[in-house]
Amino acid sequence: MAKQTSLFGKITGKLGAVVFSTSGGETISREYNPHVANPNTDAQINQRARMKLMSQLSACLAPVIAMQQDGLVSVRNKFVKRNFESCYSVNGQAQISYENVQLTQGNAGLPVINYIVSNAVATRGLGVYFTEAPNVQIARVVWCLFKKTDEGKLSFIESQVVTVRDAIDPGVYFYARFPDVLMDEETGMLQADYVIYAYGMIDASERATAQYGNLNVNTATDIADLVTNRRISYMDYQFTQTRGISANRGTSQSSDVPAGSARVFVTALGMGTVSGGGTFELGTEVTVVATPTNNATFAGWKINGQQNYISRQASYTFTLNQQTDLVAVFEGGGNDSL
Repeated sequence: MAKQTSLFGKITGKLGAVVFSTSGGETISREYNPHVANPNTDAQINQRARMKLMSQLSACLAPVIAMQQDGLVSVRNKFVKRNFESCYSVNGQAQISYENVQLTQGNAGLPVINYIVSNAVATRGLGVYFTEAPNVQIARVVWCLFKKTDEGKLSFIESQVVTVRDAIDPGVYFYARFPDVLMDEETGMLQADYVIYAYGMIDASERATAQYGNLNVNTATDIADLVTNRRISYMDYQFTQTRGISANRGTSQSSDVPAGSARVFVTALGMGTVSGGGTFELGTEVTVVATPTNNATFAGWKINGQQNYISRQASYTFTLNQQTDLVAVFEGGGNDSL
């Protein structure tokens, strides 16, 4: 707060980030700091829950986030701003569509990624790959593997960089294998939810293959460190959009999606249950159903991380044309945990 002398006499009001007011004949300036009359409204509580989850995500994804700084805007702030609208909250519970989280700022699209679980002794683990060749000249692909904890948070496991862009097998490009994924001995599937992210790097300068001290552009965590500390310029690399997938979500236990088919993931947010997820042929009419519990009410369906409701009907039917992530939002009926 400071006293101001004006050539134009007394001034009041707000100018940018400064508020002017008059006290004792003097003009006083102070930083604009809006006061919320009631910080405990549903809107405020849900907003704080979303920010908390976004902060937790930015911390656990820090080793692989590839967003260049721009002036005083931090990589973390860029990540939060880019992904905030994919995060939704009801009754103070925040959830995000993990498949839609963006680790980069690139505009070049990536093909759909898929995974396969192997129980063979020699290749035991989880393999990930693109189902078709990228339509841009990608020099290397960064694969990132996370495990979703019981609290709904992500725990970073490992990441790899693949530099081969030729097809490994028909329809399999940029294949990478994570051998240390824990497997369920009885079912042969993964023990818990795993989230996989992939993004591509396009060489844009001669510096793109250089080493920076002890850091190497062929190591995923080193790339993230170089980007975060502004040692790689946007003139050196272009980053693609991120592709994400949950390895074991809902009722879909199998990674094998037949050609011409896609998965439908359904998730309940709040006090209720959902049904209708699975793998279906493209062009099929799919019906998902939301059922409230504990005196809760159904608010509506959200799709692919979007904030707006696409339907207020508990039974929602749509034509499947791509992998779809649906969230049923329930209100009231007490609190639930992630």
